[in-house]
Amino acid sequence: MNRTRYQVAILALVNSLWLVCAPLPGQDAVKATSISTVYVSRILEGMVVGVDVTTDQIVCILHTGTNPAEVAVVDSLSRAFVADLTDGTVTVIDTISQSVTDTIDVGHPVAAAGADQTTEMVYVLDFSNGTPGTNIHEIDADTGIEVADVAVGSRLQNIALDPDESTAYLTDFVDGVLVLDTSSLTVTTTVPLADLPHGVAVHPGLDRLYVTQIDSDSVKVLNTANLAVVGTLSVGDAPQWIGVDTIRNKAFVTNEGDGTVSVIDLGTNTVASDTISVGAEPLTGTVHEASAKAYVYNAGDGTISIINTITETVVATLDPVFGDGFESGDTTAWSAAVP
Repeated sequence: MNRTRYQVAILALVNSLWLVCAPLPGQDAVKATSISTVYVSRILEGMVVGVDVTTDQIVCILHTGTNPAEVAVVDSLSRAFVADLTDGTVTVIDTISQSVTDTIDVGHPVAAAGADQTTEMVYVLDFSNGTPGTNIHEIDADTGIEVADVAVGSRLQNIALDPDESTAYLTDFVDGVLVLDTSSLTVTTTVPLADLPHGVAVHPGLDRLYVTQIDSDSVKVLNTANLAVVGTLSVGDAPQWIGVDTIRNKAFVTNEGDGTVSVIDLGTNTVASDTISVGAEPLTGTVHEASAKAYVYNAGDGTISIINTITETVVATLDPVFGDGFESGDTTAWSAAVP
């Protein structure tokens, strides 16, 4: 299966101090002073959903733009930034009050999003499904002002940040992988890759970059020190997102075409022989290292598969059911099933 870009929504992770997801009370904290929440965007529903990583229950529903995509969170400011595929906007969410506080117009549909926790800058990429997506937009997370809009690519797809090196890695269907100096927003190196490079993740501790290639059902492994390709790993059908668990040195890859997740041992650069069966058309996800879980969004059936990254098994499946309660913000319109 060949899909050019998001037809569903994206997940992002936030660890916010004293996070309270109204209207549901009594959420347990992962740490003494914090609650961890995974935000899930539903592209055709105009909403972002919060899932508590301790209870794996839906704790809040927020209205955003027309087609919300990826979410980037700046922990120090307790703010989440939601890119929108249609409106050309970035919605700002206060993660303490769980309310929308601002909408930033960036002038072009945007999808991929990432945040630099050190500089408190947010980056969103032009959406390029059928139209050129060339620009990266830099937003000051504190002021909510777009401070830069720079053409860098041809058909931009995803972004992974290595803040220690002031570097961002951008996948591009035409150009391959672009290495961006985030201090100047200039491309310093381009690594040509074929077969629709899409998902991207960096492991700073191993000096490795991982890129999914949709058309070849593979993951390229690059050495970030010299950007040489040091491996090609075969995964499932039409790999999309890749997420890294740096604690356990594993990567998880969503295979849209066969409804599975592949697991890569990053220490040995080997792919587990058994894949993890999830929902239909898994496109994207996020890894929560502290709770040893990966959250995978399945576009085909709208479910969220929760994977234990230690046992590599699905431990819960959330099945969001939208009803009349959505309009009033009533979370009883949702249900959760544990297999």
